[in-house]
Amino acid sequence: MRSVLTTSALYFLFIIFCFETLNAQAARRKVEGFEFYFLDDWNKQKSPEKLLETFAEKFVTEIRTESERLERRIPQDAQIFVSENSDVFRKYSGQPGTTAAFYSPVSNKFFFQNPDSLAKRGILDTVIKHEICHFLAPESKSESSFWMQESYCESLYPTNPKPTSADLKFPWSWEKFDEECMKEIHTRNGSKKKILYQKLFLWGSWILKTKGEARFRAFLEGPNPEVQNIYSQFVKSRY
Repeated sequence: MRSVLTTSALYFLFIIFCFETLNAQAARRKVEGFEFYFLDDWNKQKSPEKLLETFAEKFVTEIRTESERLERRIPQDAQIFVSENSDVFRKYSGQPGTTAAFYSPVSNKFFFQNPDSLAKRGILDTVIKHEICHFLAPESKSESSFWMQESYCESLYPTNPKPTSADLKFPWSWEKFDEECMKEIHTRNGSKKKILYQKLFLWGSWILKTKGEARFRAFLEGPNPEVQNIYSQFVKSRY
């Protein structure tokens, strides 16, 4: 009797394993060196494989276009995770559920909210381009260059509402601004983060317009004394 029960149990586990494996394979794609995964919550999404296929095609098209624009070779082996909903996104990315997407240079992984939801909000294309911007940006070698990279990508591909008020106050000194940005870049306070990203957009847009993108990318690689004088010019242009 025990032998029969053992055999039945093993067979049951085998069926479960095969079922889960098939599901996992259906929600996974590999395109041009990139691995795409759909992170679900007990298969509430009706056709995750189709959603993943459409998203993968769009992502690869965008990264090819951006790499050609920058004349930069596309790094390989990144993993891209597409979430069914904000709860799943928060669980696996470690980011707030209000964040549209996140790229971790440490793990070389992308995390996106549900593409259908982002498309309904009209921000899907911009969000993909924004995260690809981080992926192709020079490596951040300091806290300053980290938030400067966010300013760079936000000015190119804004994922937050653009500033509608000229009342945003910038400190006069670069040191104060740098300290403020390093403090707030990791905040989970929605209102503070909104204000910070508006400032980063204005600062980054001004650099792109007055100094050019190549110079901006050079600033991302590490501390550069020149940026203090440039920031001083920026503040004077506002007041």
